[in-house]
Amino acid sequence: MTGPGSPSTGAVLRRSTPALVLATALLLPFLGKAFTIDDTVFLLEARHAVGDPLHPTAFDFPWNVKTERISAIVPTGPAMAWLLVPAVQSSHPEILAHLVQLGMLWIAIVATVGLALRLAVPPAWAAGAGLLLGVAPAVLGMAGTAMPDVPAMALGVAGLQQLVAWRDDRRWRQGVAAAVLLGLAPLARTHLVLLVGVGALLLVGDVLQPREWRRGPWTRWVPVLAAPAITAALTFLTRDPSPRSASIAGAAVGLSSTEKLIPNVLAFAVHWSLALPFALPWAAVRWRTVLVRPAVLAGATAGAAVLLRVAHSGDTPWLLAPVAGLSAAALADVLVDSLRRRDGAQFTLGLWLLLALPAVVYVHLPAKYLLASAPAAAILVAGAMAASPALGRRVLAVTALASALLGVAVLRADSEFAGLGRDAARTLIAPEVAAGRRVWYVGHWGFQWYAEEAGARFFPIHPPFPGQGDLVVACVNCEPHIVPDEMDALILLRRTRHAEPGGRAMDKSSNAGFFSNSWGYLPWAWGRGTHEGFDVYRVDYR
Repeated sequence: MTGPGSPSTGAVLRRSTPALVLATALLLPFLGKAFTIDDTVFLLEARHAVGDPLHPTAFDFPWNVKTERISAIVPTGPAMAWLLVPAVQSSHPEILAHLVQLGMLWIAIVATVGLALRLAVPPAWAAGAGLLLGVAPAVLGMAGTAMPDVPAMALGVAGLQQLVAWRDDRRWRQGVAAAVLLGLAPLARTHLVLLVGVGALLLVGDVLQPREWRRGPWTRWVPVLAAPAITAALTFLTRDPSPRSASIAGAAVGLSSTEKLIPNVLAFAVHWSLALPFALPWAAVRWRTVLVRPAVLAGATAGAAVLLRVAHSGDTPWLLAPVAGLSAAALADVLVDSLRRRDGAQFTLGLWLLLALPAVVYVHLPAKYLLASAPAAAILVAGAMAASPALGRRVLAVTALASALLGVAVLRADSEFAGLGRDAARTLIAPEVAAGRRVWYVGHWGFQWYAEEAGARFFPIHPPFPGQGDLVVACVNCEPHIVPDEMDALILLRRTRHAEPGGRAMDKSSNAGFFSNSWGYLPWAWGRGTHEGFDVYRVDYR
């Protein structure tokens, strides 16, 4: 995987077409999908940005049992808020928000194919890299949200593709584009600031050859020096001016602790096997080194088993140990093989895979944090397939099919889950508000957006409190953090539970936690427990 090339735009687009068509076909049925999980945060930021575009996080947000400053609890920049402005001004916000995600996914696919060609991946296999990215379960699942992970991935890989083009062709428009894109990427997901380091290594070329570090004019470094300056300047300009605010770094630190270290390390490994097409296809095409030499695999599996036991002493999910072990073995094989063959490009791509590791101390480490590294995984796997084309073609077909099926399963499960919140707001809240009654809601995630759209107010623990005869609608599974059953002034009027067996993306009982590994490690699982539920109460102070 060495040797630069300068593919034409037409060639890149032709090789990207299969992935673009397939990803679009898979996502089009979900354009009207209800908003989910943390979508509400970024939608409310976008709504605030309509009137205050430089300070999307400068407002108070109902969270947990009180109102918080959004800048103090969301460690991300303003990029997604800006992208969602047209959606929140539309009468069809879901469709516009998901079209934004689809457009950003197109950019990511084209940039990944272009970067693969620049890194000397054979053209047919560069197309395979685009395909692997476009059908990755985590990528498809996040493209069905209004969260910033797909845009962050697109900005990051497009910036690196332009940076390598600048290295090869030395056209100033390429350097400017690289600096701007890499400067914007951390404003979507903060940990993408580390892509500047990956970019510096790509600029060197063969980082394992000392002479390459000294070769070339100093001007080649201009884009990677300008990118963090752009990030810093925009972060300063868009900071929340309130004295109750927090910096992006401060918000991240406030939500971090070593308590989450072990489960997050395990989640990081599991995601590379189950949520993204990396460890399994890599081991399939490189079985002679990953499987036939079992020392690393056995050691990693044993280590994962120990960590699982420590993290889950009461109910240890032992089956995840070989899954995590395989990911660790595949990651190690990428780096060891690159050092053995003195392949600097593969070494750099291997380091790119580790981009989300600093988040192991964060409150959780869901698969979405790995999306920034998904293009590197796709290029690496495509390169490995190219080295064994007969086997590679079979592995590519199986991987693409399995990834697409799992990605659609995640989308369907989340669509059903989020749709229940939208339907509840329309049937339980909107008619009561229209009839002149005051309604309060308990719960977050997509339900919060639809409840407020329907006219409900956040249920507080501080004044103003609900009045006599008011209604309270509580969501069961969308992190309510308040238990209205324990409040004597509330009389239960109606209880609804949706417990039909089916696919689950977020279900603790079946270990499914696509959006948060605090719910489970699996991107999808079959579940029989309560998918969602809603309780309706009347306030009665007698």
